[in-house]
Formats: sequence, structure tokens, C-alpha cells
Amino acid sequence: MPDSSKSTTRAGSTDRLVVVYNANAGWASALMDTAHKLIRPETYECSLCMISYGAVSMRRRWRKYLDGLALEKRFHHRQDFARAYPADCFPMVDGLNLSAIFIEAGGELHCLLSSKQLDSLTDVEALITAVDLALNRFRK
Repeated sequence: MPDSSKSTTRAGSTDRLVVVYNANAGWASALMDTAHKLIRPETYECSLCMISYGAVSMRRRWRKYLDGLALEKRFHHRQDFARAYPADCFPMVDGLNLSAIFIEAGGELHCLLSSKQLDSLTDVEALITAVDLALNRFRK
């Protein structure tokens, strides 16, 4: 649980980082995804997964970065994201390509990094830099 006195976003302690993977939930899907990333990484559809996860777990540097953010974090696969943020309540998600990283503030969802932006990143350090820049833009 983040320390609300250290919240660095404009909407306060209820802000949360929402990380959405373009992948299915569940162990069977995770096994298939791992095999796909190893065998044909150039065709794998989740650039965020490729950058932030190794074969079986979140990359240590990304985990450390996320742990250092004074924000609550929520992680979703595409199906549970659609259930948690239905388009009739959050119109901006209708037809949105995934993966994406959002910030939820004041009951609204704001895209920090789109699928296209994530597709352009090549490693964890670039991802961290992009998230930092996006958070700084959001705070202004």
C-alpha cells in the first residue's frame, strides 16, 4: 500500500498506475506466451510483456522501479481489464489497442503510454524513462 503522504500525482492518494498486458490470463496462457516469446519473439503481440518479463517472472529492474513509485499499482490482462474498465463507463478504452499503461486519477483513466509507444521501446531502461516522462507530463 503506497504512502499517501508521498503521492506525487495531481489527484492524490487514490491515484493508481494501471498496467495492461495484451495477453490472456491463466497458467495455460502463460505457458503458451513463454514458448511464443522464446521461439518466435518477433511475432509476439505484447511488447510490454517482452520488455518487462523474462521467461517466467517480472524483470528485477522493472519490479524495483514499480515498487519505488508512490502509486497503487493494478496489473491486468486484456479480459480482466475490459471487465474492470468497461467502455460504457470509460469511453476512451473502446477500441483501444493493448498493451498500454494508464493512470487512474479522480475516477478517470488517462493513457500514459499507448500500444504504439510501448512497441517502440526496446528494453526496461527505455520503459522506465518513458513512464517517468509520461508521469511528469501528467502531473503538470
